[in-house]
Amino acid sequence: MKEVSPSIPGFAATVLLAVVAHPGFAAEVTHVPATALAAANADLIARADRALRDYIGACSTGDKAALARIITSDAAVEYELEDPGTFFKVEAAALIPNLSANTKPSGIGTHISDLWIFPTPDPNVVFVSYTIGSDAQSPAQGQDFGQLAIIEMRGDRIFKMRNFRKRNAAQR
Repeated sequence: MKEVSPSIPGFAATVLLAVVAHPGFAAEVTHVPATALAAANADLIARADRALRDYIGACSTGDKAALARIITSDAAVEYELEDPGTFFKVEAAALIPNLSANTKPSGIGTHISDLWIFPTPDPNVVFVSYTIGSDAQSPAQGQDFGQLAIIEMRGDRIFKMRNFRKRNAAQR
């Protein structure tokens, strides 16, 4: 994996807001595969579900205090770039201070939907697939964003999140 170092910390919040630009999340059912691995990792799945929803909510409202409670002090969030195998990495030290300065609430409600959480053989890691959508009246006001990510938990907090571009068949 190639890693891209950011030169502008504010870019982190801008990238994040492209994904979660609207406040007002409504909780929806979380889907989990009916497997023995999922049953054995029910606690991890519940912690990841809660942390992901809280993370998205904190990012959308610019709540630095909430974000600090949701991620570890040494957390890293990575975003896949256009060049395959490259990621934009944002460490907690850059993410939290720049969050509220770049967040402009839109007044349009947002919700997380079609959330699937898949356990992995690692007892602290889950794979997630979900959609962030807005309650906008027209396509010009809001857009749904499909997301794929791997989340590594440390207790109830997010230690690492790697976000992948969700591609449709035409983009592959």
